[in-house]
Amino acid sequence: AFLAQARGRPPTRPASGPSSFLGRASRRGLVDAMAEEQIAQAESYKEQGNRFHTEGNYKKALGAYHKVFCYVNGLQAPPADSVAAGGASGSRYIPKERAEDVRKLQQSTRLNMAACYLKLGEHQKCVDACTAALDFGSSSKAFFRRGKARCELRDFGGARADLERARELAPEDPAIPAELRRVRAAFEHGDAAARRR
Repeated sequence: AFLAQARGRPPTRPASGPSSFLGRASRRGLVDAMAEEQIAQAESYKEQGNRFHTEGNYKKALGAYHKVFCYVNGLQAPPADSVAAGGASGSRYIPKERAEDVRKLQQSTRLNMAACYLKLGEHQKCVDACTAALDFGSSSKAFFRRGKARCELRDFGGARADLERARELAPEDPAIPAELRRVRAAFEHGDAAARRR
């Protein structure tokens, strides 16, 4: 480097030196900021969907809930090697401290979508939304809503299994035994009607 200065040329730094590290750190900071912005926008759409749901406007609520996934589906789980995150240009990683928040956001949004589908009588879509919610972890609400939808689809065995699982997860919830009684009654009524034919 000294000889380069003596000859009138600026000194050069090796590619793995401090400026290279700062470049990676800067890119990682920008990518984290972009991911944070996407997460914030997704949370905003979920809140909007919740307002529509409260007003009884389930179709608009579903529209807002779908937008949540437009913002979070492109995000990737944080890699085990934090240096790799900085080196992956164009990748959008969920900041490690927000990974659990994003998981909960995705699960609760799927559960809210399932509630809307139940209200709209779109039972198969409710089953699908609950199944997607369960991909993010076990949930008594997911099993309960899926059980209700399966009962409406006349899948009494599946409904009963889901409601039993919901009862295991939330034994204090009085709505679950009531729904189980409804499933048993619907099954017995359907079975009696089939015997009369």
